Amino acid sequence: MASSVPLSRVLRQWLVASLVLGGVVGAVFSARRGVTLGEFADATAISTLYAASVGLPTALGFRRLRPRLAGRSQLRQWAISGSVMLAATLGGTLVASVVLIGLGVVSHGQLRALYLQGLQISLAIVVPVGLGFATFTTLRNRLIATEASLHAKEREHQRALALAAEAKLASLESRVRPHFLFNALNSAIALIPEDPHRAEDVLERLSGLLRFSLDTAATAVALGDELRVVIDYLEIERARFGDRLRYDIDVPNELCGVQVPAFAVQTLVENSVKYAVSAQRHGARIAVRGRREAGQLRLDVSDDGPGFSGEIWQPGHGLDALRARLGALYGPAARLIAPVPREVGSAGAAVAIELPEVPV
Repeated sequence: MASSVPLSRVLRQWLVASLVLGGVVGAVFSARRGVTLGEFADATAISTLYAASVGLPTALGFRRLRPRLAGRSQLRQWAISGSVMLAATLGGTLVASVVLIGLGVVSHGQLRALYLQGLQISLAIVVPVGLGFATFTTLRNRLIATEASLHAKEREHQRALALAAEAKLASLESRVRPHFLFNALNSAIALIPEDPHRAEDVLERLSGLLRFSLDTAATAVALGDELRVVIDYLEIERARFGDRLRYDIDVPNELCGVQVPAFAVQTLVENSVKYAVSAQRHGARIAVRGRREAGQLRLDVSDDGPGFSGEIWQPGHGLDALRARLGALYGPAARLIAPVPREVGSAGAAVAIELPEVPV
């Protein structure tokens, strides 16, 4: 099977190499005092003839043999390459000598002497070029093999990182969703003996939340869908807390198509219900704000409860789990700020999420 290198390209390379090598070798052989310009031209022409006669069969031979050398041991490649170059040198030198006799440069009786002299010229060309070509080929093959190995290792490394991130994210989500759904279900159950009609409304909202949780296979959802989940959750909790739970949601419509992690805002709202509304006899007001800030989406959830106390980042729970989810999804492009600095004298707690603004 022939090489994929076009024949025209091989011939162009052979012609250029013959001219260059012929000139170099001609200059070397005529490098003595008293050499005239004509003698230098003759030496260069003869050297170019030998370079062309040896180079053409060498180039064509390697063009045909190169695909067959792939996969063979380095020693065998060197042996085959050396044999091709030796055969091309012997044959090419004979052809060049016959051409010189045919041109009348020398007589027929000088063929043997001319052939031996031509071998010197050919070997002066072939040996350094052959060694250089073999060294270049060896180093090139090693470089290709090293690059292929590095690319393979990089692909495996990236694949391992992706699998680890997916496993970590799945583990984190498995902690968030059941916790939220169990709390919502308990709120509905508590209403059944007191207000069956309200319980029916709560169960309908809970059904929608369950459907959203089960149908949402993606790790990110539209902010508008996330806010509907938040409202359903707050209305379910209002059935339990009554007027003790008050809330405001202020998010511009143009931000509702931005992607956010599923149940991210709900997790923050649930914390406010637990630590602000439930912890105070008069309850608390929860505010959800959304805005575009420096090319990012910023979501703030605040309340007027007692504020943070004790350890905020409990491993595997609440805010820490949400922070880990953000890291798995967005890396350093997202962050969870807790607590958000507030004005002096302001009561309550505030938490913010900053995300890259990615539309659905």
